[in-house]
Amino acid sequence: MKDKTKKIIKISLIILLCLIVLFAGIFCAYKYIQHKHIQDNINYVYNIYNNDNRQDIVTEYTTENYQKIAGTPVESESDSTKTLNAIATLEIPSINFKDIVIEGTTQESLAQGIGLFEHSNILQGNVCLAGHNTSRFLANLKNVKEGDIIKYSSCLGNKEYTITTIKQIEETDWSMLEKTEDNRITIITCVRNQPTQRLCVQALEVL
Repeated sequence: MKDKTKKIIKISLIILLCLIVLFAGIFCAYKYIQHKHIQDNINYVYNIYNNDNRQDIVTEYTTENYQKIAGTPVESESDSTKTLNAIATLEIPSINFKDIVIEGTTQESLAQGIGLFEHSNILQGNVCLAGHNTSRFLANLKNVKEGDIIKYSSCLGNKEYTITTIKQIEETDWSMLEKTEDNRITIITCVRNQPTQRLCVQALEVL
């Protein structure tokens, strides 16, 4: 009887292990496909904004088109007519980061890409951006160094910047987002385990 019980337990453990491996494989495959969809979408927008004829290419697309490119689910018919503006791409080579820039800093916008603050210009002056501190977005922003390059490709033109400032600020401090005469880019994200703090990285245009 003991041998039979041991055998049943052994078989059960083997089955359980197989199920764990199977589900792990399915999860990894899903994450890989999701990551590939995201990268395809980023590259799609990047190619538009690095194309000499970009003014002749549509610079906004509906979530229906976004679904075709990035696999984003459309929850209802009304959602499919809503416009999300992919106005640029942001690239920071030193931390291997590249993603799309979306108009606005609502939760909906920040779920799709890096958000352009409502008061900010798209290209000239102080281009002000915000993003989540997650592995998909700006978790590695803390690893940048002064002198690192930031590349910004937009529907109005492209710029390259050199990082000059890296500091933590209070969540209520908006001084780094003020308009400027020179061309610069400001990126803000949350600081892990410090809800009242923000990491602010600012870079000046390379002339």
